[in-house]
Formats: sequence, structure tokens, C-alpha cells
Amino acid sequence: MPSDSDLEAIKNRLDIIDLISDYVHLKQAGQNWKGLCPFHTEKTPSFTVSPSKQIYHCFGCGSGGDIFSFLVKYENLSFPEAVSILAKKAGVVLKTSNKDAAKTGEKEILLNMHKDAAAFFRQHLSKSEKAKGYLTRRGLDDKTQKVFSLGYAPKTWNALLTYLTNKGYGPDAIRQAGLATQSAKGFYDTFRDRVMFPIYDLKGDVIAFGGRSIDGDEPKYLNSPETIIFNKRRVLYGLHRAKDAIKETGNVLFMEGYLDVITAHMHGFSNAVAPLGTAFTQEHGKLIKRFVEDVILVFDGDAAGRKAVKSAANILLESGLNVKILAFPDNEDPDSFLRKNGSEAFQHLLESPLSLIDFFMQQKGDKRLIAREALETVSRVSDKILQGHYIKMLSEKLMINETFIIEEFKKIRNISAKEERAAPSKPQLIAKPSEEVSLIKLLLQYPEKIDKALTVLSEDDLKNATTRIIFKKIKGGLKNFNELISTFEGAEKAFLTELSLRGEGDNPEKEFDDCISRIKDNNRKLLKLELAKKIKEAELKGDFALLEALQAEHQKLVRHGKTQKQ
Repeated sequence: MPSDSDLEAIKNRLDIIDLISDYVHLKQAGQNWKGLCPFHTEKTPSFTVSPSKQIYHCFGCGSGGDIFSFLVKYENLSFPEAVSILAKKAGVVLKTSNKDAAKTGEKEILLNMHKDAAAFFRQHLSKSEKAKGYLTRRGLDDKTQKVFSLGYAPKTWNALLTYLTNKGYGPDAIRQAGLATQSAKGFYDTFRDRVMFPIYDLKGDVIAFGGRSIDGDEPKYLNSPETIIFNKRRVLYGLHRAKDAIKETGNVLFMEGYLDVITAHMHGFSNAVAPLGTAFTQEHGKLIKRFVEDVILVFDGDAAGRKAVKSAANILLESGLNVKILAFPDNEDPDSFLRKNGSEAFQHLLESPLSLIDFFMQQKGDKRLIAREALETVSRVSDKILQGHYIKMLSEKLMINETFIIEEFKKIRNISAKEERAAPSKPQLIAKPSEEVSLIKLLLQYPEKIDKALTVLSEDDLKNATTRIIFKKIKGGLKNFNELISTFEGAEKAFLTELSLRGEGDNPEKEFDDCISRIKDNNRKLLKLELAKKIKEAELKGDFALLEALQAEHQKLVRHGKTQKQ
């Protein structure tokens, strides 16, 4: 972990307004700046950035933090990765522990190894007439092959292994990267006689490979295993090249495979991406929602493609994305359609994509079953107005009274709700007592009141875990807000940013005294309840000595309470 002094140095050199303005359009509103939250859908700005406190907070979704938190959430980075990026931006040289240095070193080795492997595959593509012929038949010209850094893994036992070993990488490290496999006979190349597709992260680093067989060997596609630099649930093929076009067009084209994406880019549709040999995940939805909210599913026109569309739509709708579908003729896919018909025909299809309801209504079979399937998908839509629009559209398409459609929708939604309740419940955050929340807010806004609070309260007086740990850290000497917030992550950091941006009351002195009084009073009530329980137990046991002592303690609490109220 970076040291506190490193983090403070980075914060002092970077301005949060400058950083967030690269991602969010901000307008000044008094002392703060406001914009539409990048982490959830909203029409009225509730995302607030404070230049004086160097924090942000969204009063709509509750997200909040500092420059590190923002980059972690927006760019889908780990905290150390965000610190490293901001340190370079600020010109701060980080002091790293041996453990952090080792982990960073391990990542650097993997990234360099993949970069070298990509160069190896590119060199061998130029030497293989068979591989070049395959790509030419698929309509990929030399320029496209170069732009996407396509390559070829030769049909040899250990050519890549030898190449990487000569570069200084150990065989075991090459195996862990998924570029070599170990058997009883030793190490050998994982990818052999395959056209190679490098997979990039958002920063443009090669983090994995997909290999496509040429001669019909199984599996047809072979992908790298997951490593510390590659998680296929969080990566979309082509996104590093597509992200600018996605922002410009306002939508993303989700396709099924590497060749679909490459062909789309080659024909000018540079907002195309694809998952990596896996179904769409919530992580994919969250990843793309950082850029746009409108999604067009461009899948194969066969039965498998239609099934994949339904599955993808359900996931993406749950992520809060708006989903439409491009309808292809039977047995066509984006790659074949573009190569046969060209960009204009594809653009014509894009201009009138199907809505969810139109997509389901085109399916063959019992319309009642299709309608129920459509309603199951509509139930995933988080926007109630959009839900109502889909229900009305389905009613019109089926020529059935909307009331009956709504009744069926409620049944489906109730079944889903029961299934959710039957599933293991997620831990819920305990509601924070209002007086404890108000106390922390006042201590953040008026640090001069901290000493007085510490003379009359201890952390044990606060019953909520979050407020208690914050109070404990304040008591331990973290009285500066920036120092305090840097020690927290997640929900606690968001809680602090919200409190620090709340408006000030009319009479903070009275509010402060009232908070102390209510906290003390609540503690007395709890003690009285505990004593009453112990008194009852002593009576049942016939322990009169203990009973007398407990009753005296109870009376003392009652008298003290009355004194405090006078």
C-alpha cells in the first residue's frame, strides 16, 4: 500500500475538478460544482464536487469519495492501480513496500510477456501463407490485420516457449500466463496453428489472447486463462479502440465474436465490442454504462443467436441499460452481412433496430408463451415508465386488453420476487441513529467542537459501527478531514463525503448540545433495560444481595436522568 504521505502529496498536486471534468461535464453552483452522475442514470444533476474539500458525492446514488475513489469506480481499477496512475499524473514517485513491489513486478512481467508474445505472433503471421490466406478469405486486409495486431501461432511444439525463454522469462511463469502448458514430457506451447487475436485492457496493454483454429481443430476458439491481469467477465474485446466512438455515437454495438467486431470496425462501425467467449455479465453491463446507456445487440440471425440476444438483454437491462436489437436475415451474422452487403446496408439496419417487444413478436410459436417470455424480460427493466411503455406496446401487438397484460406481468414479477426472497439474502446496512449522524456531521463542519465532544463521549457511547469507528479515529488524532477520509473506502467514505457536503444548520451550538444529550439519554435507556433484565433474573434466582445492588444502580440512573433534564 502507498504511504499516507504519498497519497497526500498526490492530492496536493492534483485538483479534483480538473480530474473529474475529464469524465463529467461540470457546472459551477456556488462554492461547489455539479453535473450528471456518471455512476447512475439521472436527468437532474445530483453529482456534487467540492474543490475546497477535494471530494465528490452523488445525492442520488450515494456514491462519494476523493480522486482515488473516483478513478477506481469510473475506470474499474484496483486502488493501487488508481494511485499509480494519479501518481504519474502528479509527478509523485511512490514509495512501495516489498510486497507491493513484488505484486507490481509480477504484473509488469505478465504485461511485458504478453507484449513480447504479441510481437512473436505478428512476426509469424507474415511468414504463414496459410494464416494470411485464411484472414484474406475472411475479408481482412493487411491494414486491418495490422491495426488489430493479428498474428499466428506456428504449428510447432515450443517455438513461443523458446522465444520467451530467450527473452528471460521462466517456463513456469510462461505456464502461469497461459502461454505454455506442462505435461509429463515437459512444457509446450498452448497455442499452436491458430490465428491469434490479442486482447487489450482499456489502457491499451495486451492482457490475453484468443486463438482461432484454421484446420478445424477443436476447440474452434481457445482463450487465455484468467490471470492477475485478465478477468474475462470484466473485459470486452475491442473496447480500448471503441470507447471514443461509443461516446461519439451515443451507443454501443454488442456482437458475438472477434471477427464480427473487426469487420464492423473495418467498415466504419467503430463502436462495436464483444464478450470473450462467455455470456454477458453484470460486470460487462457496469463497464459499458460508464460510457453510454444505449445498447444495440447485433447477434447472429439463427436460433442460437436469438437465444443469446434474450440472455444478453436480461443482463444488460438489469444493469440499467436501454436495449434494442438488430434483426438479421436467418443464418446471417454481422461479419457475413457486412462482407456481402457493405456498410450502407448495415447502416440501413442500424437506423431501425427492433425494440424488445418487436423482437419477441417476431419469434415463431405460441404467442401466449412468447408474450410471457417478453414480460419476464420486461420485469428486468428498472425504469417503471419504460416498463409501462413496453407493456402497452405488447398489449397493442397482441390486441389484448392492457389490463390482462398487467395482471400477467404482476404474476411474473411476484414469482421473481419470491425467488429473490428464497435466495440467500445480502447483508443489509444497519440504519445509523440520527443523533450519531448529526454529531459526526458537526464534528466535520466544526472541528473546534471535537475537544468538547471527546470530554463527554467515548466511542462506546456510539452504537452504530460506522459512526463509532469514525469517532474513534477522530479521537485518535485524525481531526483533519482529508486525512480522515483517506483512511476509509467504500460505504464509509461515501458516508463521510455526504455529511461534509450537507448544509449547515441555523443553530449548530444547540444542535451539538442536543446530539450529546440524545446520545447520553439513549445510552441510559439501554442501561436501564439491561438492569431491568438483570433484576428480573436476580429475583428468579433469589439472589437478594445482587438484587439490592442492581436496584440501587437502577435508581442512580433514574436520578441522574432527571438531573440532566432539569
